[in-house]
Amino acid sequence: MKRVLGLFVLLMMLALSACSNGGTAGAADDDVITVATTPDGYPQNYMEDDELKGFSVDVYKAIFEDLGYEIEWETTDWSGALASFETGKADTLLNFAVTPERAEKYDYTDTYYFSRAGLGVAENNTEIESLEDVKGKKVGNVTGSNYGEVLKEQDSEGEIEIVNYEGADVIHQDVANGNVDAYVTGREILLAQVKDKDIPLKVAAEAFGEKEVALPFAKTEENAQLIEEINSTIVKFREDGTLTEISNEWFGEDVTVSQEN
Repeated sequence: MKRVLGLFVLLMMLALSACSNGGTAGAADDDVITVATTPDGYPQNYMEDDELKGFSVDVYKAIFEDLGYEIEWETTDWSGALASFETGKADTLLNFAVTPERAEKYDYTDTYYFSRAGLGVAENNTEIESLEDVKGKKVGNVTGSNYGEVLKEQDSEGEIEIVNYEGADVIHQDVANGNVDAYVTGREILLAQVKDKDIPLKVAAEAFGEKEVALPFAKTEENAQLIEEINSTIVKFREDGTLTEISNEWFGEDVTVSQEN
């Protein structure tokens, strides 16, 4: 009898343990979300004093803290971060714009900010102010970045040569030295880098190709539930001003609302 009772108690404990781990879990059963990112994407994501900081970092921290999840950051170059996400090593990816092609492969949360593309040129360049001015020229792009695709969308005749690089630092130097004519990236990001990081470029006047940016996840039922939870938090943060406050801290303007409305 004692053995039967002991077995019953053990089974009950295991059942309770299983229930407690189920919760409202989405991508992670243990309430830990693994986020892949790069350490050199100021002001979206960058390392300072061994701590990951940035606008998108702050947004992710606020969202997952509100939901009771702990974030485990996986930092590598962009190609590695994308590979970690695509192979399931990471649950989601930081600063990943929504495109029709990506939306076929992944599910996205609601938008948390709107990215616009821009061109970085050498400080002494007086010829490039718009897309029209880079036709017939070379434009640097970080491999895997969506900004190269945005540029292609604006270049229907294929007159702009896109040169892909593994990282932004080399592009900065090649543009400054005249090896390529311009650099395509997020305009707000580049403005902040020129102002705060003293990179040897300036920002061309024209902005283009506004894109929605959201949290991507693999298409699973678990993740669909998690996305619903994240969307509720994003709605709350829009209404109470949290997203606007984080944006103003990093950019001095609200990039969490569309400029095309």
